[in-house]
Amino acid sequence: MMHGKLQNNKVLKRLFFKLLPVQIVLFGMGSINSIIDGTIAGHYIDERTVGAIGLFYAVITIIGAISSIILSGGSVISGNHIGCGDIQKAGGIFSLCIVLSLMLGVITTLICVCFPGPIATFCGADDSLKESVAQYARGYCLGFIPMFLSEQLSYFLQVENQSRRSYVSVVVTIFCNIALNLFFVKVLDLGIIGLAYATSACNWIFFLILVSYYFSDKAQLKFSLGSIPWEKTIDLIKIGSPSALEQLYLAVNSLTMNRIILKYGGAQALSARASLEMLGGFFIAAQVGCGAVVKTLSSVYIGEEDRDSIKYLMKLVLTKIMALTFAIMILMMLFSQTMALIFFPDKTSDAYVLTRQLYVIYALALPLILVIQIQSNYLQATQNNIAAHVSSVVDGYFATIIPAVVLAPVIGILGVWWADPIGGVITALVYPIYAIIYWKRIPRNTDEWLLLRDDFGVKEDDRLCIDITGMEDVIGSSSRIQSFVEERGYSHRTAFFSALALEEMAGNIVSYGFGADRKKHDMDVRVVSTKNGVLLRIKDDCRAFNPVEMNQIFNPDDPSKNIGIRMISKIADEFSYQNTFGLNVLTIVIK
Repeated sequence: MMHGKLQNNKVLKRLFFKLLPVQIVLFGMGSINSIIDGTIAGHYIDERTVGAIGLFYAVITIIGAISSIILSGGSVISGNHIGCGDIQKAGGIFSLCIVLSLMLGVITTLICVCFPGPIATFCGADDSLKESVAQYARGYCLGFIPMFLSEQLSYFLQVENQSRRSYVSVVVTIFCNIALNLFFVKVLDLGIIGLAYATSACNWIFFLILVSYYFSDKAQLKFSLGSIPWEKTIDLIKIGSPSALEQLYLAVNSLTMNRIILKYGGAQALSARASLEMLGGFFIAAQVGCGAVVKTLSSVYIGEEDRDSIKYLMKLVLTKIMALTFAIMILMMLFSQTMALIFFPDKTSDAYVLTRQLYVIYALALPLILVIQIQSNYLQATQNNIAAHVSSVVDGYFATIIPAVVLAPVIGILGVWWADPIGGVITALVYPIYAIIYWKRIPRNTDEWLLLRDDFGVKEDDRLCIDITGMEDVIGSSSRIQSFVEERGYSHRTAFFSALALEEMAGNIVSYGFGADRKKHDMDVRVVSTKNGVLLRIKDDCRAFNPVEMNQIFNPDDPSKNIGIRMISKIADEFSYQNTFGLNVLTIVIK
């Protein structure tokens, strides 16, 4: 139990490491499928096919950019609603995201079906690769609609605490991709379009597994055209546009970089770069996943105006995840030879040598990628949109293109390879420079570095944070809460009822929730002195249990049932519950 300094929030920590693997797996799935495509292309078709697939990544990046507008904007707005305890408004944002994704999926599919040749030219394909890229585009675009929809469903399924469904869908999709790729390429001999057909089919399989949950009665978020807040579309675009623009900048970056690579390294260097785009996602999955979780949880805590949790979240990612990132960096360097052999089995080929060099140099950029992901996602969550846009354009284009243009004429293709770590340093400086501009001076403390103004949330003296791990903490916390409330000028009656509410509800959670399974559980209690009274917010990661609903269905013929819940509902002026991200969140207000 702590008051006056940063709390070791065990509930937040456990939630973070619950959400992070899902994000890593979802992002890593794309990389794993790309590795499968590249491996089969390199072994059963030819090395040039790997380069052709790499050229089409510019289009995939643009598609991802369009989708990220909806995903980023929707996650921030729905997160704010969840933080405020309004699950119905979050459901409206869910419906909005689904409709917008469907519309964009249809439009982009039609464009690729009708104009595959111009798209291949746009990607930078020469005459020898143009037909291959066009074929890949025709087959790949058939999976755009489920790809758009699945990105939205993956996020909202985490809100519903359905991470296991995401894991199952990823595993099934990967095995299907291997089987379908071999069938279309080796058995039917369809070549590069067979690779695209396999990917599209897997996108549909992935989507169908995810969407099946929303046809059940368990879903909290219900799709409803009538609940869609269409007026939020502009806000959604404003918030999500930095992510989208960064993806678009990356697409333009890819187009520009491909030309630089072809000029200074030729087709072999282009294939090396394409292999990194396929495999590199596997190594940055933890960093990108961490950024997504930072955005999600920061949005919720901003809705709650909970500066303590925001600070603890940042401490967590800059220590635990940074240590993990350095370990991944070392592994990428040590296994660079093995990874190069995945795509290019001939150790004497230029493609193999260039690929191994690229992997070792790129590994140095991984810690910087983590810093950039944290910064850019946090800027979006706090809706510092100008800074988010600047970070996007620097990270997406200029930070790597400028070093490549300067160094390539001097040291050849190695100058292009070194552009990634150099660009990481440049982009990582955007946030601290913005913080200095924001405050018009160097920030003085952690709150200021996090861009948190004095009027955000409540003052430190007006909040009490308690971490409960067992019944002894419940008993000890009761007297602390009563003293805390009385010291803020409330009546003895209000202080007594506040302590009673905590002791009764927290006691029930420890007695019936902590021992309901074999898992380790904790409880985060926050007592806040507000203008409208004393607010108690109790969070736990036990099985879902809604005391508000239990009170409503109380049978008056059996007055012995739920005595504690009925007592608290009578003394509380507000009594509400929600379950999001697998957490029970109970809010009690006593005026």
